[in-house]
Amino acid sequence: MVYFTITAMKNILLTLASTMLICGLGFSQSILQVNIKDCREENGYKYLNEFNVFRNDSLIATCRSPHESKQKLKKLEFGSYRIEYFSIFHTKESISFELTEMKEYSIDLCVNHMTYDPYFAKPIIDKLKSQESYSIDITSLGCFHSAKDRIIIKRIKDEYRLTLGEKEKLLGDEEIEIIRRFEEELYHMESFGCTTVDTYVLKFNGSEIKISDGSCDWNGAFYLKRDLNLIDY
Repeated sequence: MVYFTITAMKNILLTLASTMLICGLGFSQSILQVNIKDCREENGYKYLNEFNVFRNDSLIATCRSPHESKQKLKKLEFGSYRIEYFSIFHTKESISFELTEMKEYSIDLCVNHMTYDPYFAKPIIDKLKSQESYSIDITSLGCFHSAKDRIIIKRIKDEYRLTLGEKEKLLGDEEIEIIRRFEEELYHMESFGCTTVDTYVLKFNGSEIKISDGSCDWNGAFYLKRDLNLIDY
């Protein structure tokens, strides 16, 4: 029969703990894979200049790897976490999650996500009275291309109809919500720096709003038409 002194037992436990830490296992620790993405696309990987990691509301790390779309954080203690970052709309966004097991977790940071403000100005589509309409003129200019489109949205009693060229469609509730979100996102996109500049002019009741997007990130016109099933892709 083998007997261990208290000191010997302590040494054995310390050795086991050191071995686990060296192997990257640790006690009550997790690994987190952070995927930076444009979540409108299945494989739309993007980049962030930085993001902040909080555990139990305390800042524990600021990650700065602007050329890495996938980042792995190791030896994270169990707890409640939050990651904060700035989206392509220059709004501060966050995602919260729990780490409760000694395993590898994975989360997506969607650079195209924006928390919509319930107190934001009423979208034009919600201002329309019966028989009223408004238009969205879209011009895209780049080094090797030039394109123009006009979308017209009209209310007839309690129905909303959209026209794009020869295409016309009746809008359902989900499509109306897509148009609302498009407009709110648009107001955050006055930017420059890309060789392609998309200019949007919203015209309603004799007034107009003009916004130019030179970010090369949003591509609002494309995704609006895609999500409303106005184009084949």
